[in-house]
Amino acid sequence: MRPKDDGTEGGGRRTGAGAQPRTARIRRAAIDIRALLADREFIKVTAYVLPRRTKIQVLEMMERLRRQRFLQEAASSPGRAGPLPEMTGGELVREINWRIGTLPPEDAEAVARYIRHLTRWRAARRKAQARTGPAAPAGPEAPG
Repeated sequence: MRPKDDGTEGGGRRTGAGAQPRTARIRRAAIDIRALLADREFIKVTAYVLPRRTKIQVLEMMERLRRQRFLQEAASSPGRAGPLPEMTGGELVREINWRIGTLPPEDAEAVARYIRHLTRWRAARRKAQARTGPAAPAGPEAPG
């Protein structure tokens, strides 16, 4: 039986003749879920012990990355994120933890790298203090 012009044979079954050509779909690369979860967990745990100023820097970076992603989708010119409202340390941690859940893998990796960079000097200082031992008391020791 010869196909009709509408892409169906006499019984109404679609044959593919006359169907719209398929366009190539862009496939995303596989996401390493373990790495994503590890980065998110690192950010979450580390956010509690960071000083307030560092928490603000991390939150500003997260906002910058989010804005860049939205501006790329909208094809607009990149803009600077507005200043964050005044927050306490606990509010900063809550805000960071809230945003962690929506971080894409690339952003989570970048923020985790940034936190490691910000805290690297502290770890080096702690290691140096551990090698030299605790600081000696400044005054004479009292007989015990």
